[in-house]
Amino acid sequence: MTRSKILSAFVFILILSSSLGQGLFYWPQVSPAEGGTVSSSIVLRAEDSIVEHYQAVPAPGYVFDSWSLYPQGEQAESLFVHTYDPRLITTLDIKIITARFIKEDTVSKPLRKVLEIRRKKGNQIELSVFSQLGVGYIIYNSSNMKDWSAIGTGQGDGEEQVWTFPTQQGRNGFYRLLKLGAAERPESAVFGELSYTGTPQVGGEKGTALVRLWEYDPRIADKAAELFAEQTIEEIPIGPGLKRFRFELGDQTKAKPDRSYYITAAIYRKGKVGDANAQIYFLNGFNTIDLPSEFSAMLR
Repeated sequence: MTRSKILSAFVFILILSSSLGQGLFYWPQVSPAEGGTVSSSIVLRAEDSIVEHYQAVPAPGYVFDSWSLYPQGEQAESLFVHTYDPRLITTLDIKIITARFIKEDTVSKPLRKVLEIRRKKGNQIELSVFSQLGVGYIIYNSSNMKDWSAIGTGQGDGEEQVWTFPTQQGRNGFYRLLKLGAAERPESAVFGELSYTGTPQVGGEKGTALVRLWEYDPRIADKAAELFAEQTIEEIPIGPGLKRFRFELGDQTKAKPDRSYYITAAIYRKGKVGDANAQIYFLNGFNTIDLPSEFSAMLR
């Protein structure tokens, strides 16, 4: 072993020993390296319970995206809370969790927030609403949180609506959203929105999404699931950045109360739907749902 490799291994052992000496269960990392840092601490230490906080802190120009957890799973909140019983036996392998950050001008957060506010280039503010059918929206602005004025309106159509306003130099800016009316719920068995983060390698291409709803009898272990409904969505953009598309499929009146249901989804290269080798993004895991319901998730 060369001298440099020995030194690298020694430094790694020192870092690992320091982390383990603090009693931390996980080994936090960040991606990309310049995107931010992770602050970790033990907030409670008892005989039967240890509670740890892992706080993702974005660097200037970045925002937190999600946690990639050990051994698998995701979390959208920047604070990851882990509780475990120190009396239980655990494996000695290094349990890595990764905080992912993204540049604030290239992508927005997932759809679960009703109103999102982003600072754009050219001293502008961009506001986006993931609208609902039948709901009207009014955007208000204030510099002191007392005097409010309407600066934008829109009617929900089930798609993302975006407003762009100039920032006011040297003044505070506050925004709030007023919703008017009740949302119309479709008669479909399942509806919602799927998200995915595109990569530069497939920039400029279009794909085709295939969303399927499956029915199975939970009382029969060896019986295959049957296709209940499916929807094919053409012209899906698969370039870099966060993308979204809505779907709606199935007739809820035909759902059976003694059956269970799960959903699958994938994006394929255009013209190659169903070809496993042409699959670009897919819905991970076994995604069971109740009918009727709204379903939202991130494709991988």
